[in-house]
Amino acid sequence: MKTRVVLTAFLAVLLLSGCHRQAGVDAAQKDALLQTDKAFSDASANTGFAAAFSRYAMTDATLLPQGDAALKGKPQIAQSLASIPAGTKITWTPQDADVSGRLGYSWGIYTSSGANSGGQATVAYGKYLSVWKREDGDWKLAIMMTNQSPGPAG
Repeated sequence: MKTRVVLTAFLAVLLLSGCHRQAGVDAAQKDALLQTDKAFSDASANTGFAAAFSRYAMTDATLLPQGDAALKGKPQIAQSLASIPAGTKITWTPQDADVSGRLGYSWGIYTSSGANSGGQATVAYGKYLSVWKREDGDWKLAIMMTNQSPGPAG
């Protein structure tokens, strides 16, 4: 009986220590995903959303824009993004993320600023959700969904 108790206690400690190490690994992976999402936003600010999307997205990525049909694959997405007016700046701030194995997601708030056809300044706010897949050690964007908010989203 005493052997059974000791063995059970040993297994419990072993399992808990394994869970603890996994939590640390997941936290590091979560941080890496958040850093990738932030770098994607920085690239969008510096080179434009279309160029940043091309750099960070998988070849067969899907974009789910508000009010429009789903766009599948970089060529179709690039064609659609070409209609973004010159000078438009799209940036976002990740709010949270989670990772499980080779998949992860991030979500946050975005701001799109630019000018309309009459030259008047415009600004739009919204939320986004991105699904990421790890390929060759790097996070690649698999799916991105956006929806507008009436003001700065929080």
